[in-house]
Amino acid sequence: MANDRQEPDSSKAPTSADVARRAGVSQTTVSQVLNGKAGITRISADTRQKVLDAAANLGYTPNHAARSLRERRTKLIALVMPTIGNPYFSDVVHAAQEVARNAGYSVAVIPMRAAGDLRTSALLQGAACDGIIATGHDNCSSPDLLALKARGLAVVVVQEPSPDPTISSISVDLEEGGYIATRHLIRQGHQRVCHITERLRALPDAESRLGGYRRALAEAGLPFDPDLVFVTENSMEGGAAAVDRLLEPAQNSPTAAFVYNDRLAVGALARLRERGVNVPGEFSLVGFDGLAIGAFTAPALTTIDSPREAIGRLAAETLIKAIEDGYQTGQAHRLPVRLVVRGSCGGQPAP
Repeated sequence: MANDRQEPDSSKAPTSADVARRAGVSQTTVSQVLNGKAGITRISADTRQKVLDAAANLGYTPNHAARSLRERRTKLIALVMPTIGNPYFSDVVHAAQEVARNAGYSVAVIPMRAAGDLRTSALLQGAACDGIIATGHDNCSSPDLLALKARGLAVVVVQEPSPDPTISSISVDLEEGGYIATRHLIRQGHQRVCHITERLRALPDAESRLGGYRRALAEAGLPFDPDLVFVTENSMEGGAAAVDRLLEPAQNSPTAAFVYNDRLAVGALARLRERGVNVPGEFSLVGFDGLAIGAFTAPALTTIDSPREAIGRLAAETLIKAIEDGYQTGQAHRLPVRLVVRGSCGGQPAP
């Protein structure tokens, strides 16, 4: 009797049809398993393993380039960010990668301060990816991003206002976070609360952390003093430098600080300790972002926790939907934040 599962010609590269025959399944099932869609289509674990074993035994590798030509898709998403050194983005990236992988996509992380970088822009325009998740003010506001979108690439921006009505944005409520943090310090009895921020976010009318800081002051009947806004570089060194300035001899120096992010706050805490300032006895701090390192500082850092994993998941889901639907509706998603009380502000630690 002839063997229904004929062995492939060893002189030729194995195909998906060969894998299907070896595993005893359809080519569609092979495609779904090898493109990471087995979970979505509810293919059993046993069938999935048969396909993987057959592919491994035959030495079969999916031809993504050929598939891209047929589907006019690369199944690749570019995640453009200003730096890979900021720990805030690691949780965002990992969550986005997980969603993309489950949908059969890969994520290429591209550190770039502006989307106008010629080499990267040329790569994206050459249809090397199906869509872009952009982070960072310069990247999200760059005209090149709109040009890439006009060429048919799906685009989602993270933590920045959408540059176009058809481009979706994923962000957290920065203004509410600034308000909650500052209100908490005022309720601890502080009347002179300063704000340590980065240069980009120092605009007086910014609808951001600074806006929330000002709202909390106004609600408490406290005047806004521009001299209590310390602008610095967005780094731990920048946080330390801001502390040196706010501790300069002054009649009405601040007794607490709401800090733009945890990275700046960690630097500020270290410098306060170096200068012999007791935290929270003499000075209190609240950061922003909820980075893991804040739980291990001395004292532990009170912070506004930002749902970084949710941001990454929603950004990837929104982008993939735009890619596969072929159009974008341009929704603005704003996620809530929460206060995590620890030792740096003298409040009651959260359970």
